[in-house]
Amino acid sequence: MALFVTQRNHRTFNRIFNQMNILCVAVLCCFSYFFAVNASAMTTLQLESEQPEYSLNSQVEYLEDSSGKLDIEAIQQLADQAWKQHGPSIPNFGFTDSAYWFRLNISSSDSQARLLEVGHPLLDHIDVYLFNENRLLQQFNTGDSEPYINRPLRFRTFVMPLTIPANTAVTMYLRVQTSGSLQVPLSLWSEKSYYEHDEFAMAAIAIYFGIILSLVLYNMFLFIRVYEPAYLYYVLYVLMFGLFIAGLTGWGYKFVWPEAIAFQQYGLAIFIIMGDIFVCRFTHYFLELPKKAPFIGKLLNVIVICLLLLILLLPFTSYNFTVQVALVLTMLISILALCSGILMWKKGEIIARYFTIAWSALLIAVILASLEKFGVLPRSFWSESFLPIGMALEMILLSLALGERINIEKQERILAQEQFIALQAKSKSELKQKVAERTAELENANEKLKILATTDSLTGIFNRRHFIDMGTHEIISALRYQRPVSLIVLDIDHFKPVNDNYGHDVGDHVLMHIVSLIASIKRETDIFARLGGEEFALFLRETGALPACAFAERLRSKIEETPFKLGDISITLTVSQGIFSTGDKIKEMTIEQMIKQADIGLYRAKEAGRNRVFLNS
Repeated sequence: MALFVTQRNHRTFNRIFNQMNILCVAVLCCFSYFFAVNASAMTTLQLESEQPEYSLNSQVEYLEDSSGKLDIEAIQQLADQAWKQHGPSIPNFGFTDSAYWFRLNISSSDSQARLLEVGHPLLDHIDVYLFNENRLLQQFNTGDSEPYINRPLRFRTFVMPLTIPANTAVTMYLRVQTSGSLQVPLSLWSEKSYYEHDEFAMAAIAIYFGIILSLVLYNMFLFIRVYEPAYLYYVLYVLMFGLFIAGLTGWGYKFVWPEAIAFQQYGLAIFIIMGDIFVCRFTHYFLELPKKAPFIGKLLNVIVICLLLLILLLPFTSYNFTVQVALVLTMLISILALCSGILMWKKGEIIARYFTIAWSALLIAVILASLEKFGVLPRSFWSESFLPIGMALEMILLSLALGERINIEKQERILAQEQFIALQAKSKSELKQKVAERTAELENANEKLKILATTDSLTGIFNRRHFIDMGTHEIISALRYQRPVSLIVLDIDHFKPVNDNYGHDVGDHVLMHIVSLIASIKRETDIFARLGGEEFALFLRETGALPACAFAERLRSKIEETPFKLGDISITLTVSQGIFSTGDKIKEMTIEQMIKQADIGLYRAKEAGRNRVFLNS
C-alpha cells in the first residue's frame, strides 16, 4: 500500500513537472520570438508627401566602429543584433576616435525628392549610401575635411538630395567620423521647407552678426577717442568671438574661408585660444588688476603664457586635445574673471557690477556648452544656443560697463571742473588784492618768456628766429641809408667726432667755449646768434667785404690758438667761415638770401680743406 502511494505520488509529480516544462518552453519561445522579431525588424520610415520634415533621431539605429575601418560591405554583412535603436535625443557621443554608423529603412507610396540634413557643421567625414536591397542607388562623401565647393548642396550644414522611389523600400546607411565632438542631428526635409528654414536661419544669423559688428565698431570708436588698451582688447575679443561663432555654426566655412580646408580643421581652436588671450588682457586693464588684485592678475598672465604655448603646439597635437584644453582654460578664465568682478564689486567699483553679471552669464553658458560638447548633456536647439546667447549677453554687458566707465570719468571731470570753479570764485576776492603784485610778476614772466623766445637755451646768445627778425630790420635800415653790411656764417670743424668720442656733455662745453671766444672779439653792435647745432652767424653793421674778411680771419686765428680744456681733456678747435657782403651799393634783398649766400661761402671753405675763410661775392 505504501509502495502504491509512493508510485502514484511520483507519477503526479512527473506530470506536474512535465506541464511546467511545457509552460516554460512555451514562454521562452514567446520571448525568443518577440526578441527575434524586434531584433530583426529594422525601423521603417513611411514618408508622406504632406509632411515637410522628419526628425530621424529616434528612427535610426546606430553602431560604433571603434577601429574606424569597417566599410559599407562589412556593415551590410553584420547581424541585426549588432545595431542599437537610438532614442529621441540628438545622437551625441562627445569626443571620440570611433566612427559611428547609422541606418534607416525608408519607403514611400510615391516618388519623393527629399533633403537629408546632418545639422552639425563640424564633422570631418560623412558618407551616405542609399540601397534598394543590394543595389546602390545614391552615394555621397562629404565633411568639413573636403573643400566647400565639393559639397552636394552648398549650405552651412551638410545637405544631401535623396530620391526615394515609389512603393520601394530603401535602406540608408550613414557613416560619421570626426576629431571633434561627434554630434549627429539628422533631419529629412522637403525641398521647400528646407529652403524656408535656411532663409530664416540666415536672417537670424545676420541679425546676430549685425549686433556683433555694431559692438566692434562702437568700441573701436571709443578706443580711438580715449586710446585705452581695454577697449582695443575688447574689440579683438569680440572679433575672435564672432569668428568663433561663425565657424561653430558653419557660416565661416560658407562665406569667409570656403577654400581653406586646413584652417577649417583648426580655426575654432585658434579663435578660442586667441579670444581667451584677449579677454585676459581686457580683464587685466579694465579692472586694473596689477593695482587692485595682483594675485589674480598674475594667474591670468600665467594662463596667457599657457595659451600661447598651446597655439605653438597646435601643429603637433590633435584638434580633440587642443579644444578640450582650451575649453578647460576658458572655464578657468571665466571663474577668475568672475572672482575679480566680485572682489571689485565689494570694494565699491560701480563698473564691476556689469562685469560680474556679464561673466556670470558667460560662465554658465561655457559650462553648459562644455557639458554638451563632452556628451554629458543631450544636444538640442537650446544647448546649441547656450554659448552664442551667453557670449552675446556677456559682450553687451561688457560694452555697457565700458560705456559706464566713460560716464564715470566724465562725471569725475565735471566734478573736478565744478570744484575748480568754486575755488576760482573763492579766490576772486584775493586776486583783486594782488592785482598789482600779479601784474608785476606777469611782466617779469613775460620778460623771461621774451628772453627764452629770442635766445638759445644752451649758449644764451640769440637764436635763429630772433637773428632773422633783427637782420631784417638792419637790412631795411642799410637800404635806407645805403650803408654796407656783411654776414658771416661759421661752423665748427669736425664737431661730430668730439660728441662721439667725449660725449654730448663735453660737446656742449665746446659750444660754450666757441661762444665765449667770439663774444670776446665781436663789437657790441654786431648781432651774434646760433643758427643750430655747431653753426653760428654774425651780422656786421656798416661793414664792407674787406673789414669783414679781416675780422673773420682774426676770429679764426683766435679759435685755433685757444684750445678747449676741461679737466684732462684738451681739444684744438678750428672753424670754417663763409662771408657775404652787400658792398657799398646795397641792393634790396632779404636776410634769408644773405644767409644762403654766406652758406655757399661756408660750403666752399669746407670743400677747400676747412679752417679758412671764404668770401662769396
